[in-house]
Amino acid sequence: MHGTGQTVDVVLKWRRSEDIGAVLQEQPEPLVVGSPECVPQPCELHPEQITEHAYLGLLPEDLQEAIATWEEELLDEEEEEAEADFPTEYSSDLSLAPGWKAGGFATWHLSDPHPVDCTVCGTPMPPLLTAYYVEWDPASESWAPREDLRPDLFRHVITPTGVYLGRGYLRIHTCPADPCHSHRLSAPGRPL
Repeated sequence: MHGTGQTVDVVLKWRRSEDIGAVLQEQPEPLVVGSPECVPQPCELHPEQITEHAYLGLLPEDLQEAIATWEEELLDEEEEEAEADFPTEYSSDLSLAPGWKAGGFATWHLSDPHPVDCTVCGTPMPPLLTAYYVEWDPASESWAPREDLRPDLFRHVITPTGVYLGRGYLRIHTCPADPCHSHRLSAPGRPL
């Protein structure tokens, strides 16, 4: 990826796993970079499989109402117990995990949802990869690995990549019908 003014140019390279050789000890520098926040800082990758749920606004209305009732009941319980630092909420604790992720759901918190469809065949294009500037939200901590909650590590672990694209993150969408069709990008609130 490289930044070009207000846009980001993404080039996808599809490879077969059996064609990939040994990992390079020293990673090559990109040839062109529009701004330093487009180049990831060295950091460790600890992939984990999680379950996240769809954006609240895309759920059926009766389910949205049930979730609102559940949140109100849970808030009442948490206030009575006075133990929770942050109230549990569907949107921040169960759906739309922050961080860099493969797959998952797209958030539409800055706009109404809109389709991201393949420009060749019209198939809805789910996110392939989301690059988000933080690994977890300090307002809820629900997605934070427990080992990252140490105060001495806080600043480093919340933004380990140092990448900041667009409004803080960028999604790459690919066509599930044919990966050779052009990919599309989206950021919070708009397709690019």
